[in-house]
Amino acid sequence: MAQQKHVRKQQQSSEAVVSEILKAAASEFASHGFEGASTRAIAERAGVFQAQISYHIGTKDDLWRSTIDWLFKRLRNDLEQGFADQMDQPIDDASNAFADIIRRHVKHTAQHPELSRIMSVEAAMATERTKYLLNNHVKPTLAALRLIWADVQAQGRGRGLEADDVFMLMIGLAPLPFAQGPLMKSLVGRDRCHADAHADAMVKLVLG
Repeated sequence: MAQQKHVRKQQQSSEAVVSEILKAAASEFASHGFEGASTRAIAERAGVFQAQISYHIGTKDDLWRSTIDWLFKRLRNDLEQGFADQMDQPIDDASNAFADIIRRHVKHTAQHPELSRIMSVEAAMATERTKYLLNNHVKPTLAALRLIWADVQAQGRGRGLEADDVFMLMIGLAPLPFAQGPLMKSLVGRDRCHADAHADAMVKLVLG
C-alpha cells in the first residue's frame, strides 16, 4: 500500500512538471516563435531544470507538438463543456448551440491567446509543423464545424455564409482583440475588446 502511494505521488509530480512545462512552452512559442524560443528559457519559465524537458517530453520539436496538442485539447474541452450532457443526442437548436460555441471560443481566446499567436506564425510558413497543425487539428476542427453549420443553415440562419467563411472568421477575427491586445485596444478602445462585447459582435456577424 505504501509503495502504491509512493508511485501515485511520483505520477502526480510528473504530471505537474509536464503541465508547468507546457504552460511555459505555450507562452514562449507564442512570444518568440519556434525558432526564437529556447528550451532553457522555457525551463526557466516553468521553474524546472532544462534536462527535465528532455526527460519528460523529448526534443524541442517534440515539445512544440506536445504544446500544440495540449492547447487544442484545452480549447476543445472549453468548447464542449456546454454539450457534456448531450454529446450522444441530436442538437435541438443548432443556431443557439453555435452561438454558444462562438461565445466560448471568444472567452477562451481572451483568456488564452497563445494558440492563436502560434498559429499566426506557423500558418505563414510551409514546414513540418504547419503540416502537423493542419492534419492533426485544423482539418478535424473544420470538418466538425461544417457538420454543425449545415444544421444552422437548415434553420435558415447564417446570412448565406459558407462553413469555410465562418471558420476563417472564427480563427482570424474572434481572437484578434486578444492576440493583438495592445494594438487593438489603442485602435478601438478597451471596452470594444472586452470578451463579452466581442462575442456579441461575433454572434451577430455570423448568425445575424
